[in-house]
Amino acid sequence: MPNTTVNLVKGSIDPSSCFSDVKQLYDLFIDATTAHVKGQYSLFNFGDIAPAASDRDKPWIKTVGGAPDRIYVYQSGYWLSLHSIPAGSAERKIWTGTTAELAEYDGGSAGDPSVFSGPFWEVDTNFAAVFPVGVGEFASGTEVTKGSTGGVDKTTLTSNQLPDHQHNGKAYYASEQSAAADNPTDPSGNADSCEHEGQGHTAGSGVGFSVAGVRTEGSLVGGSGEAHDNLPPYRGVYFIKRTIRQYYTAG
Repeated sequence: MPNTTVNLVKGSIDPSSCFSDVKQLYDLFIDATTAHVKGQYSLFNFGDIAPAASDRDKPWIKTVGGAPDRIYVYQSGYWLSLHSIPAGSAERKIWTGTTAELAEYDGGSAGDPSVFSGPFWEVDTNFAAVFPVGVGEFASGTEVTKGSTGGVDKTTLTSNQLPDHQHNGKAYYASEQSAAADNPTDPSGNADSCEHEGQGHTAGSGVGFSVAGVRTEGSLVGGSGEAHDNLPPYRGVYFIKRTIRQYYTAG
């Protein structure tokens, strides 16, 4: 630990002062002498209670219940201590409390922020209902830069996005003898018919066949084209940023 210089300033002793022994003489000298640490300040304030007006020229090491809090300097009518994160910083935090609780977080207070009062933190609305993503490039080739946006919470598939697929069904072909029937596509009548299912077929007679119509068993349900959710599981939080407030205040 470096040496600290203490300056002693002699005082004046009343010529009428008396002493009966060396100890009393020593006390006269000590009582008339003042001392201060060399530098801008002679002493410092320490404790839970705000220093008196006469001690505002000295820094205040503030304590709370005897535990250290912050070092304050009296200026502009306040005991001030500069916040470690600059006002308007690019730093962001996650907040899971309420917005009312946020106003008093980190020593702040309710109301509109100013340099000396109000909340230290506020909600960053740029992150409302969006996910933060690290700057870089996705495997798909999509590049993410600082401040860029993208993605949608719902999406509608196009035909180009559907995988290769097939629908199973049955097709019926009426024979030439059933051409005059009322419903040539109905295989349930007396006319001979051929049923094709998959890659094979069965025939009701040996006569020739021609395509007279097609009937599928059952019906294919068409899509509605509605968008579907594109969100992974999530939990809502607030992203917060520093306000314009710069100083803690005490007193």
